[in-house]
Amino acid sequence: MTASLHAAWMAYLETVRWFGGKGAGASVTAIEPLGWWTQPEAPVGVRSELATITYPGGATEHYHLLVSHHAAGTASGHVLGTAPDSAADVVDATTDPVALAAFVAATAPQFADVDLGVWGGEQSNTIITLGVTHLYKVFRKVEPGPNLDTEVLVALGGGVDVPGVSLRLTGDWPHGTTTDLGMIMDRVPDATDGWVIATAACAAGQDFTADAHALGVALGAVHAALSDAFGTERASGDDLAALMGRRLDAAVAQADVLAPYADALRTRFSSLAGQELAVQRVHGDFHLGQTLSSPAGWTIIDFEGEPAKTAAERRAFDSRWRDVAGMVRSFDYARSAHPDPAGPAATAWADAARDAFLAGYCGGDVRGDLLSAYEADKAIYEVLYEIRNRPDWVDIPLRAIRTIASGNDNHNTKEQ
Repeated sequence: MTASLHAAWMAYLETVRWFGGKGAGASVTAIEPLGWWTQPEAPVGVRSELATITYPGGATEHYHLLVSHHAAGTASGHVLGTAPDSAADVVDATTDPVALAAFVAATAPQFADVDLGVWGGEQSNTIITLGVTHLYKVFRKVEPGPNLDTEVLVALGGGVDVPGVSLRLTGDWPHGTTTDLGMIMDRVPDATDGWVIATAACAAGQDFTADAHALGVALGAVHAALSDAFGTERASGDDLAALMGRRLDAAVAQADVLAPYADALRTRFSSLAGQELAVQRVHGDFHLGQTLSSPAGWTIIDFEGEPAKTAAERRAFDSRWRDVAGMVRSFDYARSAHPDPAGPAATAWADAARDAFLAGYCGGDVRGDLLSAYEADKAIYEVLYEIRNRPDWVDIPLRAIRTIASGNDNHNTKEQ
């Protein structure tokens, strides 16, 4: 693999939604083929490749590239360059309909004759639509071993308002281990993205409380199923407070806009000291975009956790209140669709959605100290994420940071 092709891939990764290291000064330092899905001598050869991404300071990540090779000048997708061992054009296979069809026919022939498409929403993976019944999720940021999403969906058996897994795409990781590279799962019939529904309601000033309440009930059911499938443990509030404090320190080092609020945020975390907390497997990155609404009710999707964390960190048990805080923060994000996001009408909409969601989740029996700490922790993460991926959105979590630091979020801190 030539240095010029490495550079071309890096420039391309900086433009795609599923790459989480945008703007961090990363470089592609190696690309290793994982094997062909089609015959390499076919008119279109499709294979998976493992890109090593290296950041300043030496940290590395691995991304799954679904690559197709075409005769020069015949590709209709995004051409990265020329293969070093042939005259073939190297293409992101998910951008080329011919390559996409060849990949699906080779790995899931039962879907060879259905209409294919690529989901255009905000996703940290690539979703290929397989007609109206199934989705092919191509994982992008990968590590050795099972993907968390497949692990959870298999454990839950496709029940409790989550889609089921019908195929796992696995590949050989270097040094003899394997990794999940993708999966096929049921497509929820007549479903609409929860973010789309909520933002439309907020923009129009329409009541969202019934939906928010039902979403709280759905999360409660999923949490109960996760605890049954994976068990529960007890954890130290001191350890959690210290962990959140370390994440804050690391965030301030990368985003000095957080510095004026650091002491007040740390106070929120210190309220957990001396407690013993119930922890379990959780969703880990819960927000409106991880939900689907259909005539059958709410479906919760994407159990991979926060993309910036390692698989071990995302697999670790945590408090249920992390997921609750994630959805509360998502209601705050939905205010961005309102003509006056910081005005009283948008604020009242978000507060009403929050209260209804909490009532559905726990009947209003809120652990205010935990919820407040997790909301602060989530908003800190959001500031870093937006700086790297959507700088125009950074004021949304900063608005929450300012409110939390000022102590004016009284509905966050009361113990009920």
